[in-house]
Amino acid sequence: MKNILNLNEKEARKFFLKKDSYVNFDLPFYFSFKELLDKIDKKLNGKKLSDYRKQTPRDFDDINYQLISNKDGKYAWRPFQLIHPAIYVSLVHKITEKENWKLIKERFKVFQKNKKIECQSLPVISEKETETDKKAQILTWWKMIEQKSLILAMEYRYVLHTDIMDCYGTIYTHSVPWAIHKKKEAKKKENRTKQSLIGVAIDFHLQDMSYGQTNGIPQGSILMDFIAEIVLSYVDLLLSKKLRILKITKYKILRYRDDYRIFTNNPLEAEQITKTLSEILQSLGLRLHPEKTKASEDIIKSSIKPDKRYWISNKRITGNKQKWLIQLYLLSEKFPNSGTVDTQMRDFLKVLEKSKRKDQNIETLISLVTEIALRNPRVISTSVAILSLLISQVKDKSRKIVLVDKIRTKFNQVPNSSFLKVWFQRLYLKIDKSIKYQEPLCKKVLDNNEKIWNTEWLNDDFQKLFEKTVIVKTETIKKLKSKVSKKEVKKIITKKAYDE
Repeated sequence: MKNILNLNEKEARKFFLKKDSYVNFDLPFYFSFKELLDKIDKKLNGKKLSDYRKQTPRDFDDINYQLISNKDGKYAWRPFQLIHPAIYVSLVHKITEKENWKLIKERFKVFQKNKKIECQSLPVISEKETETDKKAQILTWWKMIEQKSLILAMEYRYVLHTDIMDCYGTIYTHSVPWAIHKKKEAKKKENRTKQSLIGVAIDFHLQDMSYGQTNGIPQGSILMDFIAEIVLSYVDLLLSKKLRILKITKYKILRYRDDYRIFTNNPLEAEQITKTLSEILQSLGLRLHPEKTKASEDIIKSSIKPDKRYWISNKRITGNKQKWLIQLYLLSEKFPNSGTVDTQMRDFLKVLEKSKRKDQNIETLISLVTEIALRNPRVISTSVAILSLLISQVKDKSRKIVLVDKIRTKFNQVPNSSFLKVWFQRLYLKIDKSIKYQEPLCKKVLDNNEKIWNTEWLNDDFQKLFEKTVIVKTETIKKLKSKVSKKEVKKIITKKAYDE
């Protein structure tokens, strides 16, 4: 399986401009950004975005479109962003210029010299037509993190797990040029604004999309995953150097994005490695999550995530859908928003979609699915598909509307959850047309004139490009049924979320 560094600059540009690279979180299938990205790609070919600007985008605080996902149905949130397409394409072009891409790849060779520290989270490219890049990424995690951890139990006695707190939200944008060009060189006065340096150019693009802020990068695209890897791989390099000075040699570190597994035969050395890692991260404005930093002498047990261990030990799936959903509800209560809940809900969807039998106690099933979705936002797309299939069994139109209204009322109680609203519009859209939407992306589904990104800073010609290009497939909306189609179900099942 090849990763992004196996591509040449032309292949990398094509990969970053794929629709699933621009947005790597699930949206209803009638959203498509490919046409807009292609038009901007063509317009900026051989040109600079600055040629089309009336003023700097840093004067505006609404450049990217932000979707808030509630992580637990309560007060924890995760912001996803649809990066302003003009800035996104401009940044892709800059990174994939021949010399820039060559420099970045050469820098990664330096980052990866120490074979005792392995990064397994670089974006991967599926080599099978039937497999998505996202599914390939999950298989990489399973093989190179979980399975390799189990194998390392033969060689090491201790493992320490830790991760970075709010990684994307706290990445210091200036650390990107530090990573690519070395800190001393990047901090020279004459280099700080030198956009011919690719690290500085990336930094400037990140600030352009974030009101000039230097803390945090957007979450929700493969491109930003890659930029995060530049910084985190730089951390790997700094850690390697420090451990050589400390003469710590018998260790293995597996890193998947901001998640670390540190293997040693000496618990004191594991603590020392973690302390050194913490100091390096702090110098870059990052810090380890104290609540998620745990050591174990049982590598086998700790290599498998707690939710997965629990499900393997306790699952008792029967042919009874209600009992199955109750088991999933109990699993989600113990391990909210976990990967196992996600996987098992998809399995339930597969069974339900193929089932020919009319279900009894429909409202009970709907209530259980609604409650699971409420507490586990990562399964929202799957839950909407399940609810759609269940509601389709109700033949009375007025009863359908009552059920939909109950679901809507329930989810309106969740604070700050625009991502949830976008998905539930798919459920309501063809059942109750009287429902009004406040979320701009929902309004866009019904009215193409609704603006998603601020384009005031662009010249008139570029603004017209945005106005004339649709991101919602109107023909798809017209043909849409209240019941999710087989195509939608297949997409939801195969386009899995990252295993976090």
